[in-house]
Amino acid sequence: MVELLGGLHSPIGWSVGWIEVPLPEVLSALVRWRRELGADLDVQDLGQCWPECLDRLDPLEAPWTTELLVSHAGTWTCYLNNDLNGRDPFPATGHLARLLQVRAVICTHQPMTPAGHASTQFQLLGPDGEPPLTYRRTIAAHAQDGRWSWDECGQRLAFEQPHRYSARRIRERLDREMLAAYLTAMGIAVDDDAAYAGAALVRQHVTWATRSQTLAQAKASWGLE
Repeated sequence: MVELLGGLHSPIGWSVGWIEVPLPEVLSALVRWRRELGADLDVQDLGQCWPECLDRLDPLEAPWTTELLVSHAGTWTCYLNNDLNGRDPFPATGHLARLLQVRAVICTHQPMTPAGHASTQFQLLGPDGEPPLTYRRTIAAHAQDGRWSWDECGQRLAFEQPHRYSARRIRERLDREMLAAYLTAMGIAVDDDAAYAGAALVRQHVTWATRSQTLAQAKASWGLE
């Protein structure tokens, strides 16, 4: 079942972070970091709840207030938050990867919307990546108002399909099928519900106003229904 990267909960999961360390270590680092910044947190152990735990990111907000961590394949932790536009995992994923000195992957797949926006991206970060953000590899096929652009940076990885990158249509150079194959090569079975295990929710009690939409409202505003 497709739950992430353009799945049933869209726009939740349009962008997802993956940190190559088990959930308890990521949760501990995240909570410590947030509390050092002065955040008032509610931390909940959700147990084995995939994919129902994605509903805990409803409503969506800007700025976001809620982060979801899910154990994946024993060695990876999946990171999402309730960003209103479904795509803000980089700051937390990148910081936690640098803090823990491990690899991280950030992936995006936003199918074409009625407004002409679409994006498919693969980003690999690691301790040996280029400072300060430690990128090792980035690939992106992106459309803004219907105009497509292509970006490729860093050394190609052994599992890539570079023959696809010369396709005349940019949208065909990197699609969701390829993105899922790249994740599989990294040990991430994005569409295998059985690969997901325990989950934890970290909710911030904030004093500022947020712009909020239910998932149903967000789907309607993006023309997804």
